[in-house]
Amino acid sequence: MSRFSVAKDRAIDDLESIVEELYRASRRHKRTGLWNIVNPYRAKAKPEQMCVWLTGNRRGAFKDFVSGDKGDAIDLVAYALAGAVSDDSRMAAVEWLEERYGLKDMDPARKRRMEAEGKSRRLAAEAKEKTRRENNINRARKFFYACSETVAGTPVETYLQSRGIALSAIPALGHAIRYRHDCEYWMEDERPLMPAMVHAMVTAGGKVAANHYTFLRADGSGKADVFKAKLMFPETSGLVIRLTNGAAGIGAEQAAREGVCELVGIVEGCEDGYSAAIAAPDMRMWATGSLSGLLHMPDHAAASGFIIFQDNDWGKRQAQDLFRRAVARIKGFGKPVEVVSMPASWGKDVNDAYQRRTW
Repeated sequence: MSRFSVAKDRAIDDLESIVEELYRASRRHKRTGLWNIVNPYRAKAKPEQMCVWLTGNRRGAFKDFVSGDKGDAIDLVAYALAGAVSDDSRMAAVEWLEERYGLKDMDPARKRRMEAEGKSRRLAAEAKEKTRRENNINRARKFFYACSETVAGTPVETYLQSRGIALSAIPALGHAIRYRHDCEYWMEDERPLMPAMVHAMVTAGGKVAANHYTFLRADGSGKADVFKAKLMFPETSGLVIRLTNGAAGIGAEQAAREGVCELVGIVEGCEDGYSAAIAAPDMRMWATGSLSGLLHMPDHAAASGFIIFQDNDWGKRQAQDLFRRAVARIKGFGKPVEVVSMPASWGKDVNDAYQRRTW
């Protein structure tokens, strides 16, 4: 094992104590296997802007969602010590770990023992992570089907109406939306129950694998006044929310079996997708739930091409770069791709533009 490998394994083993020493840890999330931390090098940094993975193959990895800084367990230590990840800071991190755990004077026998123990731990962690992910997916699927299919007369209907959306105006509404009157908000220690709009996020094969939650005020007049009103659980990479069924009026799998191909509109938020569907009901509408979700959106046999609606993140270079990467990837499907970018004066997203319509 190299110096880096030995130091990294030791950092992963003792991750919690290292994070507590080097960062201001905020909150662990059992559901997601994440630990929010505060970036000590950014003024007014918030815990939700940076996290460390605690479980599975990504244990010890970190990401700052504002700056885009990310890396493995060595990088986590390097960033804490120097505020940046570079060859020099990584070497400093290795030396810091060697000093902390007495790794410099390790004899060959102990080194071999550590290597064997590390391999054993990795295999056990991988098996545990696989089970955890499967359990979370099953939990999410059961939760979705336990929610109410009826949204009329609920806070969900009121909330959507406040955004200018009437689901009754969409002729080919899909089956992705449901309502839960007592959804647990897991981002607070007391875990309050509140109404929520719940959308199923599905795999390329149409199987529910995660949920998108929009927590609402009791009367549905807006999103709940909480830390973060929109959440997704569990992992959502490669999943989409199929909001509408387009001109064919049938699900994507059935359409593919029957050889029906249609344009698919792609948005980030569900409200944007419903707004676009009212304006253009013949187009199948899918939501990715987030900009990063667009980067992993799967192709589908029922899609003849894609129209991607870009949010107005003009002042966010990272968002622009991620969007360009996502579009380039989707063009790689070999199908027509069109990007619709609205003027900033129309609002932040499709729903803003829809509410300001004059037609």
